[in-house]
Amino acid sequence: MPYCHTRRGAGRAVSLLALGLMAGAVPFGALAQDEESAEGGSRWGLGLGATSLQRPYRDMDDEVRGFPLISYENRWVNFAGGNFDFKINDSDDLSFRVRARYAQDGYDAKDSPFMRGMDDRDDSVWAGAAVVWNTPLAKVSAEYLTDAMSNSKGSRAQLQAEHRFGFGRFGLTPHLGAEWVDKKYVAYYYGVLPDEATPLRAAYTGKATVNVEGGLRADYTFARKHTVFMDVSVTGYGDAIKDSPLVDGSNQTRTSIGYVYRF
Repeated sequence: MPYCHTRRGAGRAVSLLALGLMAGAVPFGALAQDEESAEGGSRWGLGLGATSLQRPYRDMDDEVRGFPLISYENRWVNFAGGNFDFKINDSDDLSFRVRARYAQDGYDAKDSPFMRGMDDRDDSVWAGAAVVWNTPLAKVSAEYLTDAMSNSKGSRAQLQAEHRFGFGRFGLTPHLGAEWVDKKYVAYYYGVLPDEATPLRAAYTGKATVNVEGGLRADYTFARKHTVFMDVSVTGYGDAIKDSPLVDGSNQTRTSIGYVYRF
């Protein structure tokens, strides 16, 4: 059922913070840390950024938001990218982790005329296991998560790879990933319940599918500890999402820019 104004307002505040954390990870995973930070045993990063998100839903406007950027990492904890990781083992090469991740997959039905009469779909916290493998060729990560808030009651698994090419103060990081989402996830975020169906909006449940994402991140350290970045990524959706009556696009584009100070 639809949420009241108070809960929705609180949810938007949490979403804004989480978006800042997600974008905050953009430069931190790619930039080499200076010796002073590494010797201190922990690393902080703070800054400001903005993102433009083109969503695939019918008649839904693009989102443009500004936010703070926050990142923290020490020997056992990594807090960035919408993720909170607890590192099970202490290794820079192969790290096994328990992960919680806030994902902004939900929407307000009022944001699209085509969804009028539907219930809102809520963002959720996802929890599970992850592994990060640093190799000379690429940083590879994999995760398997379930919906800890039981909004969709679904599961998702992701495999990602990236490598930063440094050119003095300038860096380029191509990244590529694939994510499997199960039938429950698709039914919740892209489905139409029988009582939500109309002559123009057929009931839909969908099935499990795989989305593919690719992008390029650029960063420039113009002074010690001061970095600006830009990241552009495109997600190509699987057939089960493209076939949804709520969707009129086959992909999603995200562009983020920002400034970060690393302590």
